[in-house]
Amino acid sequence: MKIRFLLWPAAFILFWQLLYLLEIFPPLVFPSIWEILRQTGADLASGELIKGTLYSLLVIFAAFIPSLIGGFLMAFLSVKFSFSERITETAAALAHPLPGIALLPILILWTGLGIHIIVLIVIHSVLWPFYINIRSGFKDVPRLWLDFGKNNSLNGREEFLYILLPAAFPSIFAGVKIGWARAWRAVISAEMIFGTIGSAGGLGWFIYNKRIFMDTPGMYGGVFFLMLIGLVVETFLFRKIEKRTAIRWGGTHVSS
Repeated sequence: MKIRFLLWPAAFILFWQLLYLLEIFPPLVFPSIWEILRQTGADLASGELIKGTLYSLLVIFAAFIPSLIGGFLMAFLSVKFSFSERITETAAALAHPLPGIALLPILILWTGLGIHIIVLIVIHSVLWPFYINIRSGFKDVPRLWLDFGKNNSLNGREEFLYILLPAAFPSIFAGVKIGWARAWRAVISAEMIFGTIGSAGGLGWFIYNKRIFMDTPGMYGGVFFLMLIGLVVETFLFRKIEKRTAIRWGGTHVSS
C-alpha cells in the first residue's frame, strides 16, 4: 500500500520533469517541478498557502454540516411521507443540475457582498447530491428486512437505528464523499470569482492571485496542494471509514 501510494506521485514528477526538459512549452507556462516545489515551500514557510487552505476548509465545514443535516432530514421525510417525497423530488430535479456558481450574481443581488455567499454556494453544491444518495439508500433497503424488524417488535426508532441506517450507510457514505468533492469544487470556483470582490480569500483566491501576478510555479503549487489534500483525505480518512463501516454494514450487518 505504501509503495503504491508513492508510485503515482513519483511517476507524475518524472513525467512532468521530462516534459520540462523537452522544452515543448515555454518555462513561464510550464516551469520545472523543482521550481514549483521551491516556490511551494516558500509559500508554506510564509504561511500564505496554509492560511488560504485553512480559510477554504473553514468555509467548507461551515457549509458541509448544515448540508448533511438538511439532506438527511429531507431524505428521511421523503421516505416516511409521500407528500414530502413529491416536494423534495421536484426540488432536487430543479436544483441539482444547476451549478452553484451560477447562483453567485443572484446571491449578490439578494444578500449583498460577504463570505456568506460562498457558504450558500457550497451548501447548494453539497445538499442535493447528498440528499439523492441518502434517499436512494433508504429506498433500496429490502422490504424483507423491514418486515423482519416488525416481526421482532422493533419500534420506529429501533427500526431506523438497527435496520434502515446500517443498510443505507453505503449510500450515505457515498453521498458524503461526493459532497466533499463537490464542496471543494464549489469553494475554489467561488473564491476565484468572489475573491476579486471580497477582501479575504482562500485557496482558490491564492491560485487565482498567483496567476494574475504570473507566479506560475506558485499557481501550480496551489493546484498540486489542493490535489494532495484530496489524496490524503481519500486515502487516510474515507478508505479507513469505508473498510470499518460501509463494507461490513452493507454486506453482513443484517444477515449476521
